[in-house]
Amino acid sequence: MNAQIPLAVAEPRLFPRWRAWQVVLFFGLLHFVVMSFGNFVMEPRWGCVFVIPAYLMALVVVLPILIARRFGVGTAVFLPFFVLGLPLTYYFSYLGNDGIRSAWGVLAWCLTGPLTGLCADLAFRLLPRALPDRWRAILTGAIFGAAVFVTTYLALTYLYVNPNTDSHYGYFTLGVGFSLPWLVVNGGLAGYTAHAMSRRA
Repeated sequence: MNAQIPLAVAEPRLFPRWRAWQVVLFFGLLHFVVMSFGNFVMEPRWGCVFVIPAYLMALVVVLPILIARRFGVGTAVFLPFFVLGLPLTYYFSYLGNDGIRSAWGVLAWCLTGPLTGLCADLAFRLLPRALPDRWRAILTGAIFGAAVFVTTYLALTYLYVNPNTDSHYGYFTLGVGFSLPWLVVNGGLAGYTAHAMSRRA
Protein backbone atom coordinates (compact mmCIF):
# COMPACT_ATOMS: atom_id res chain seq x y z
CA MET A 1 0.00 0.00 0.00
CA ASN A 2 1.55 3.26 -1.12
CA ALA A 3 1.94 5.95 1.50
CA GLN A 4 0.20 9.14 0.53
CA ILE A 5 2.39 12.22 0.38
CA PRO A 6 0.61 15.27 1.80
CA LEU A 7 0.35 18.15 -0.60
CA ALA A 8 1.73 21.50 0.50
CA VAL A 9 -0.97 24.07 0.95
CA ALA A 10 -0.03 27.58 -0.07
CA GLU A 11 -0.65 30.24 2.53
CA PRO A 12 -3.26 32.78 1.46
CA ARG A 13 -1.86 36.08 0.27
CA LEU A 14 -2.52 39.18 2.33
CA PHE A 15 -2.35 41.36 -0.77
CA PRO A 16 -2.96 40.71 -4.46
CA ARG A 17 -0.17 41.17 -6.99
CA TRP A 18 -0.63 44.91 -7.31
CA ARG A 19 1.27 47.28 -9.53
CA ALA A 20 3.38 49.93 -7.81
CA TRP A 21 0.79 52.68 -8.37
CA GLN A 22 -1.91 50.51 -6.81
CA VAL A 23 0.29 49.93 -3.75
CA VAL A 24 0.92 53.67 -3.47
CA LEU A 25 -2.77 54.55 -3.84
CA PHE A 26 -3.97 51.98 -1.29
CA PHE A 27 -1.39 52.77 1.37
CA GLY A 28 -1.61 56.49 0.67
CA LEU A 29 -5.31 56.43 1.46
CA LEU A 30 -4.63 54.16 4.44
CA HIS A 31 -2.06 56.66 5.71
CA PHE A 32 -4.65 59.42 5.40
CA VAL A 33 -7.07 57.32 7.47
CA VAL A 34 -4.40 56.65 10.12
CA MET A 35 -3.52 60.33 10.47
CA SER A 36 -7.18 61.36 10.53
CA PHE A 37 -7.87 58.76 13.22
CA GLY A 38 -4.85 60.01 15.14
CA ASN A 39 -5.96 63.62 14.85
CA PHE A 40 -9.62 63.22 15.76
CA VAL A 41 -9.60 60.18 18.06
CA MET A 42 -6.15 59.52 19.53
CA GLU A 43 -4.94 63.08 20.09
CA PRO A 44 -7.86 64.24 22.26
CA ARG A 45 -7.44 61.17 24.45
CA TRP A 46 -3.74 60.29 24.51
CA GLY A 47 -1.69 63.11 23.00
CA CYS A 48 0.21 64.37 19.97
CA VAL A 49 -0.88 63.03 16.57
CA PHE A 50 2.73 63.08 15.36
CA VAL A 51 3.96 60.87 18.20
CA ILE A 52 1.32 58.55 19.69
CA PRO A 53 0.31 56.61 16.52
CA ALA A 54 3.99 56.08 15.64
CA TYR A 55 3.59 52.34 15.02
CA LEU A 56 0.74 52.76 12.54
CA MET A 57 2.45 55.72 10.85
CA ALA A 58 5.58 53.65 10.20
CA LEU A 59 3.72 50.48 9.21
CA VAL A 60 1.81 52.12 6.35
CA VAL A 61 5.10 53.50 4.97
CA VAL A 62 7.50 50.58 5.40
CA LEU A 63 5.09 47.86 4.27
CA PRO A 64 4.47 49.31 0.77
CA ILE A 65 8.24 49.78 0.35
CA LEU A 66 8.72 46.07 1.04
CA ILE A 67 5.84 45.03 -1.21
CA ALA A 68 6.64 47.18 -4.24
CA ARG A 69 10.45 47.11 -3.90
CA ARG A 70 10.68 50.37 -5.84
CA PHE A 71 12.48 53.50 -4.77
CA GLY A 72 10.10 56.39 -4.16
CA VAL A 73 7.13 54.38 -2.92
CA GLY A 74 7.61 55.57 0.67
CA THR A 75 7.61 59.17 -0.53
CA ALA A 76 4.60 58.71 -2.80
CA VAL A 77 2.50 57.22 0.01
CA PHE A 78 2.32 60.73 1.49
CA LEU A 79 0.88 62.33 -1.65
CA PRO A 80 -2.84 61.93 -0.78
CA PHE A 81 -2.23 63.40 2.67
CA PHE A 82 -0.15 66.20 1.12
CA VAL A 83 -2.72 67.07 -1.56
CA LEU A 84 -5.70 66.96 0.81
CA GLY A 85 -3.85 68.50 3.74
CA LEU A 86 -2.35 71.49 1.93
CA PRO A 87 -5.58 73.54 1.55
CA LEU A 88 -6.74 72.57 5.06
CA THR A 89 -3.44 73.62 6.61
CA TYR A 90 -3.52 76.87 4.63
CA TYR A 91 -7.02 77.65 5.83
CA PHE A 92 -6.76 76.65 9.49
CA SER A 93 -3.09 77.24 10.30
CA TYR A 94 -2.41 80.32 8.16
CA LEU A 95 -5.65 82.16 7.41
CA GLY A 96 -7.11 80.96 10.69
CA ASN A 97 -4.16 82.57 12.50
CA ASP A 98 -2.95 79.32 14.06
CA GLY A 99 0.60 80.59 13.99
CA ILE A 100 2.33 79.60 10.72
CA ARG A 101 4.50 82.49 9.54
CA SER A 102 3.67 82.51 5.81
CA ALA A 103 2.02 80.68 2.95
CA TRP A 104 5.43 79.25 2.08
CA GLY A 105 5.55 77.91 5.62
CA VAL A 106 2.33 76.00 4.91
CA LEU A 107 3.98 74.34 1.92
CA ALA A 108 7.11 73.54 3.91
CA TRP A 109 5.03 72.07 6.75
CA CYS A 110 3.11 69.82 4.37
CA LEU A 111 6.33 68.68 2.71
CA THR A 112 7.64 67.21 5.97
CA GLY A 113 5.52 64.11 5.29
CA PRO A 114 7.00 63.29 1.86
CA LEU A 115 10.44 64.10 3.29
CA THR A 116 10.08 61.45 6.00
CA GLY A 117 8.90 59.00 3.33
CA LEU A 118 12.00 59.84 1.31
CA CYS A 119 14.14 59.08 4.36
CA ALA A 120 12.53 55.63 4.56
CA ASP A 121 13.15 55.09 0.83
CA LEU A 122 16.79 56.09 1.17
CA ALA A 123 17.26 53.95 4.28
CA PHE A 124 15.95 50.82 2.59
CA ARG A 125 17.97 51.55 -0.56
CA LEU A 126 21.27 52.39 1.16
CA LEU A 127 21.34 49.90 4.03
CA PRO A 128 23.80 47.08 3.23
CA ARG A 129 22.30 44.28 1.13
CA ALA A 130 24.27 41.87 3.30
CA LEU A 131 21.84 42.60 6.12
CA PRO A 132 18.92 40.18 6.36
CA ASP A 133 15.70 41.67 4.97
CA ARG A 134 14.17 41.58 8.43
CA TRP A 135 16.86 43.87 9.83
CA ARG A 136 16.71 46.18 6.83
CA ALA A 137 12.96 46.55 7.46
CA ILE A 138 13.44 47.13 11.21
CA LEU A 139 16.16 49.73 10.65
CA THR A 140 14.12 51.41 7.91
CA GLY A 141 11.22 51.78 10.33
CA ALA A 142 13.49 53.09 13.09
CA ILE A 143 15.09 55.63 10.73
CA PHE A 144 11.63 56.70 9.59
CA GLY A 145 10.66 57.30 13.22
CA ALA A 146 13.78 59.40 13.81
CA ALA A 147 13.03 61.37 10.62
CA VAL A 148 9.50 62.11 11.86
CA PHE A 149 10.97 63.53 15.05
CA VAL A 150 13.59 65.70 13.32
CA THR A 151 11.35 67.09 10.57
CA THR A 152 8.45 67.81 12.93
CA TYR A 153 10.74 69.48 15.46
CA LEU A 154 12.29 71.72 12.79
CA ALA A 155 8.89 72.59 11.32
CA LEU A 156 7.36 73.50 14.67
CA THR A 157 10.45 75.49 15.66
CA TYR A 158 10.98 77.56 12.53
CA LEU A 159 7.64 77.71 10.71
CA TYR A 160 5.51 79.00 13.59
CA VAL A 161 5.59 82.51 15.03
CA ASN A 162 5.42 81.47 18.67
CA PRO A 163 5.87 77.71 19.23
CA ASN A 164 3.88 76.68 22.28
CA THR A 165 5.24 73.98 24.58
CA ASP A 166 1.68 73.31 25.78
CA SER A 167 0.83 71.87 22.35
CA HIS A 168 2.66 69.55 19.91
CA TYR A 169 5.89 71.47 20.38
CA GLY A 170 6.14 70.30 23.96
CA TYR A 171 6.45 66.68 22.81
CA PHE A 172 9.51 67.62 20.75
CA THR A 173 11.24 69.79 23.36
CA LEU A 174 10.29 69.13 26.97
CA GLY A 175 9.10 65.62 26.11
CA VAL A 176 12.02 64.57 23.89
CA GLY A 177 13.01 61.84 26.36
CA PHE A 178 9.70 60.13 25.62
CA SER A 179 8.91 61.14 22.05
CA LEU A 180 12.19 60.28 20.31
CA PRO A 181 12.57 56.74 21.76
CA TRP A 182 8.84 56.14 21.24
CA LEU A 183 9.05 57.05 17.56
CA VAL A 184 12.24 55.06 16.93
CA VAL A 185 11.22 51.91 18.83
CA ASN A 186 7.70 51.84 17.38
CA GLY A 187 9.18 52.46 13.93
CA GLY A 188 11.42 49.43 14.38
CA LEU A 189 8.51 47.30 15.59
CA ALA A 190 6.46 48.41 12.59
CA GLY A 191 9.36 47.44 10.32
CA TYR A 192 9.42 43.98 11.90
CA THR A 193 5.67 43.62 11.36
CA ALA A 194 5.95 44.92 7.79
CA HIS A 195 8.60 42.31 6.98
CA ALA A 196 6.42 39.50 8.33
CA MET A 197 3.41 40.73 6.37
CA SER A 198 5.36 41.33 3.15
CA ARG A 199 6.46 37.70 3.05
CA ARG A 200 2.84 36.82 2.32
CA ALA A 201 2.32 39.66 -0.15
